[in-house]
Amino acid sequence: MEKMGDLLEMLRRFYTLGSTKEAAEEVFGSGVKEVLIREERPDVDQVIIAFHDGIIIDARHILSQEGVVLFGEEWEFRMKLATDLTSTIAYNVFYSRYIHGKGYLRNDIGYVENKLLRKMLEDFYIPRQRSIFKPIILEFKGLFDYDFFGIEVDRDHAEVYYSTVRQGREEAEAQIEEVVGRLHYLSDMMKDEKIRKDLKALDEDLCKVLSILCPTG
Repeated sequence: MEKMGDLLEMLRRFYTLGSTKEAAEEVFGSGVKEVLIREERPDVDQVIIAFHDGIIIDARHILSQEGVVLFGEEWEFRMKLATDLTSTIAYNVFYSRYIHGKGYLRNDIGYVENKLLRKMLEDFYIPRQRSIFKPIILEFKGLFDYDFFGIEVDRDHAEVYYSTVRQGREEAEAQIEEVVGRLHYLSDMMKDEKIRKDLKALDEDLCKVLSILCPTG
């Protein structure tokens, strides 16, 4: 059974073959749907390899970096699975490191310029969202001590994902089949009728508040 770290070597081969869709198909097989590449910031390329089965490899190619560490031509990536949630406010919910032997929920929202809205989200939206996810947060626990699973949602799309994988870290030792299986399990769990109903109600309440605080949209 292949490990997540093996995908790092496949990404390096993909790069040497030209970083095209054809290169991805040669390395990963015929299931490749599309390949997108953009410069995320100087010397760091973001590479998205999407597959027809909904799996996504969201990788960073670190070309070079001056400073304490010289990465050279290195890779890191997250494996994701597309799902069908949406949200008015972009958010990221994930299982975080242990506190006194227990994991806890982290939920981050996207950048919000309006200070009043930001305060409302912190005082009203985040606690309600946390209560919705709290009963199932242990299901987002990782396979080792410090890895984790999470879900990112915005207006247009959502993905459940696994921790960033880098060479030499525990995530690289995870079995690919086990990670993919957990991603599908979490995607199915997020289709639970009560969770969907609660998230929809929260989003509808948020839209009402937004219409008051930001009447021009």
